[in-house]
Amino acid sequence: MKNIQLLICFLFTTIILAQTPQKPYVEVTGTAKTEIVPDEIYLDIQLKERNEKGKKLTIDYLENQLKSTLRKIGIPEKNLSISDVNAVLAKTGWWKEEILSIANYSLKVNGASKLKKLFEHFKKMNISDVNITKATHSNIIEIRKKNRIKAIKIAKEKADYLLSAIGEQTGKPIIINEVSTGNQPSFVNANFINQQRSFSSLNKLKSYKNEIVQFEKIKITSSMYVKFLIK
Repeated sequence: MKNIQLLICFLFTTIILAQTPQKPYVEVTGTAKTEIVPDEIYLDIQLKERNEKGKKLTIDYLENQLKSTLRKIGIPEKNLSISDVNAVLAKTGWWKEEILSIANYSLKVNGASKLKKLFEHFKKMNISDVNITKATHSNIIEIRKKNRIKAIKIAKEKADYLLSAIGEQTGKPIIINEVSTGNQPSFVNANFINQQRSFSSLNKLKSYKNEIVQFEKIKITSSMYVKFLIK
C-alpha cells in the first residue's frame, strides 16, 4: 500500500512539472576576430668550427662573437640557449682531416627590426645555417582572453537588437559556452613584404638588406554561445 502511495505521488509531481510553462529564451552566438603582429621570433642557429686564414675558429670563439653581436643589437643574452653539440670529421687540407665541432642554438628575437639587423650581422660572420622556426606574440594568452570577452559582448548586443525588434528585452544569461573554432596556431611563418613569400633559411635570402622584414598577422577567432532569458 505504501509503495502504491509513493507511485501516485511521483506521477502527480511529474504531471505538475510537465505543466509548468518553460520560460522564454533566445539563443545567440557572438564571434570576435583579432589580428596581431608577432613580437617574438624564434631561430635555430648552427655554428661550425672552421679554419680561417690559418687560424682555427673554435665554437667558444664563434659563440662569444655571436653574444657580442646580440649585445650590440639589444637582444638579451639569456634569449640564447644551446640545444645540441656534435663533432664531424672534416677535410681541412689536401692530406689533412680534423675533427670539428658543431653547435646548435635556439634564439628568441623581439621584433622584426632586430631580426633584420641580426641577419645583416650573420652575413658578416659567415653564419648561413639559420632557420626561423616560428613567430608568435608575448601576450597571446591575455589577448585570447580579451577576444573571448569581446565575443560574449557581441552575443549580448545581438540578443538585444533581435529582441528589441519584437518589443522584448534581454534577460539574464542561463547558459554560456565557448564554441570551438578549431586548433588555431599561436604562431605564423615569416615573409618578406616585397617578395610575399615565406622563408626558413638564410641561404634562401637574397638582397635582404634592401627588404623590409614583415610577418603575417596572427589571426585569433573566438565564438561564444549564450542562452538568454527573455524578460
